[in-house]
Amino acid sequence: MFIGGFGVIAMMLNIVADVVAKLVWNAPIQGTVEMSSYYYMVALVMLPMAFVEMQDQQISVDLLFNHFPDWLQKLALIFSCLAAAAILAVMTWRTGLDAMRALRVGEVVMGGREVIVWPSRMVLPLGFGLASFAALLRAGLVLRGQPVTQSDLDGGMS
Repeated sequence: MFIGGFGVIAMMLNIVADVVAKLVWNAPIQGTVEMSSYYYMVALVMLPMAFVEMQDQQISVDLLFNHFPDWLQKLALIFSCLAAAAILAVMTWRTGLDAMRALRVGEVVMGGREVIVWPSRMVLPLGFGLASFAALLRAGLVLRGQPVTQSDLDGGMS
């Protein structure tokens, strides 16, 4: 989560420096768009995924879920956590293959200047893998009857 937050700060500083350099010296910082797109945005989206999963803050529709009896809610939650973990594991594997290909070829993009992007490809399987692990952990907590969100710890008050 903190690394994702660092990505926001780094992106902000880079873009502000680019705008100032362009306005004051008419010399924008080359590669700012590419760095924002391939590094900062990827870190911003992918690294906090496990935290979001553990806090149960992902988008969900619980139209019927709240009307289920407790045992069915528990079963549905376990199933959804396991399904999420499986889907995220597949995404980890697939993006891992893409990351290894990018590493092998030394992937770069051309913009205002050539920017090496293969290291940013490694963040996707990392984010998906951590989120998959978090979903498995949540399924285990639900199965054991332990609290899985802050609202559960607060007794449903938050």
